[in-house]
Amino acid sequence: MNVALRIAGRNVRIFFRDRTSVFFSFLSVLVIIGLYVLFLGDTVIRSLAGEISDPDKARFFADTWIMAGVLVANSITSTLGALEVLVTDEYRGISKDFMVSPLKRWQLVLGYILSTWVVGVITGFIVFVVSQAYIVMRGGELISVASAAKVLGLILVNVLAFSAFNFLIVSFFKTSAAFSTFSTLVGTLIGFVTGVYVPIGVLPDIIQKFVLLVPATHGASIMRQLYMSSSMASAFQGAPAELASEFSRIYGVTLHLNGSALTIPTMLAYIAITGAAFFVLSIIRLMFKKAS
Repeated sequence: MNVALRIAGRNVRIFFRDRTSVFFSFLSVLVIIGLYVLFLGDTVIRSLAGEISDPDKARFFADTWIMAGVLVANSITSTLGALEVLVTDEYRGISKDFMVSPLKRWQLVLGYILSTWVVGVITGFIVFVVSQAYIVMRGGELISVASAAKVLGLILVNVLAFSAFNFLIVSFFKTSAAFSTFSTLVGTLIGFVTGVYVPIGVLPDIIQKFVLLVPATHGASIMRQLYMSSSMASAFQGAPAELASEFSRIYGVTLHLNGSALTIPTMLAYIAITGAAFFVLSIIRLMFKKAS
């Protein structure tokens, strides 16, 4: 374990020394926020006007909805950005030194994943504070202390699972060009997977079933349930329960499989199981890499 911690510490220091890498790890989040401020926000608020007549309540709903998605998007893009050190190590031959050393494969994988987890958690907490400040400046309310604690806990879980997933994919890259291409692809798709650009509920059924396979979709749903408790209650105060339920489905606040809503424990279990599976696959990947 001490070996894994030393590797993690080394990787974190390398990442934060490179200000360009730090900036680009935030880039997708900044793009989403920029698009929302420029025109997505107005589009969402106009789409809500038919059911939420109060524009302030509609804005509060839209702001909490988008910021919950941004938090999950950051969990993916920040951990991916932190793994640039893995590609650099491969390119410079440092990974070969690790492979011929007495290090166990699980220690090496754990070291990289821990470093991406630390980076993701730090940036996630920063984005959380910024998102809350943005919501308040726009006339919304701060999240409750209890919900904030759950949000921060969810960030820890999301970041860990996405770190394992990103490590497995990035371990196949040998050049910065390949890594940059993949990062660009992820940055483009992340807004769709987390239901930021297009609400999940308006997608075709086959696409909805596909995105249910993506752990980030489940993370975004849980985050929205925690982030939007006040805005949902305010927006649909006095309205039929069926209306609030339908909006929750359309906007990805709740996810449904075969007509039944998925519970938070079920979605958390799915995120944890897939994260553990990616970790094991990463170890197997390095074992085969050594053999080759």
